[in-house]
Amino acid sequence: MANFLARLEQFSVGQRSGFDVVQESGQKIEFGEQRDITFVRPNRFRFNVRKSDGEAYTTVFDGQVVKVFNATENRYAISEVSGDTDAAITHFVRDLQMRLPLALLFVTTLPKELEQRFAEAEIVETTTIADQSYFHLAARGDSVDLQVWLPTTGDPLPHRIILTYALEEGQPQYWANFMEWNLAPNPSASWFALDIPKEAARIPFLAQVRRATAAPTTPGEPK
Repeated sequence: MANFLARLEQFSVGQRSGFDVVQESGQKIEFGEQRDITFVRPNRFRFNVRKSDGEAYTTVFDGQVVKVFNATENRYAISEVSGDTDAAITHFVRDLQMRLPLALLFVTTLPKELEQRFAEAEIVETTTIADQSYFHLAARGDSVDLQVWLPTTGDPLPHRIILTYALEEGQPQYWANFMEWNLAPNPSASWFALDIPKEAARIPFLAQVRRATAAPTTPGEPK
């Protein structure tokens, strides 16, 4: 699966997911979201996201900048980043500290990343979902456990993934179901350009604000 995904030149897929948020009382509450994902390597991607509370936003990378437009709040942010989709994802998650569930699934170093994070893996069973046969695999890491369902025939594209954060209080889970994989979507270049309304407010990424306020100052200079 990892090698197959890492070699794909382009793809699109729908993703429905849910994640636990552990409350102070210890109760786990599940929230969800739906993502429509399009990748064209080496240097384009788009994520359309709608959260369970109705908030909607889009993230695109066009080879030069990452843009995020929140249609619910009519705000957007832009950050320059050069390189390929791997570099853009790293910048988005590490530098901008933005949320991108299963980010490693979309980088070309996925095989290496899985080897580093999971010490053991096994096939749990062969199961049937909606009249299709799948391998149910489980892997263990130092802090995260992984389950993944892969078809027993055809392309090894993930059908379902569950992450369990074993060391966090309450052991919350994140799950994702994938649907309608398309390995030749052939989107136009305009798909990776956002049509942002003129009245939309441009704001900085929060990580950029934090770095700016933490910058050293000269003696006598106001922070």
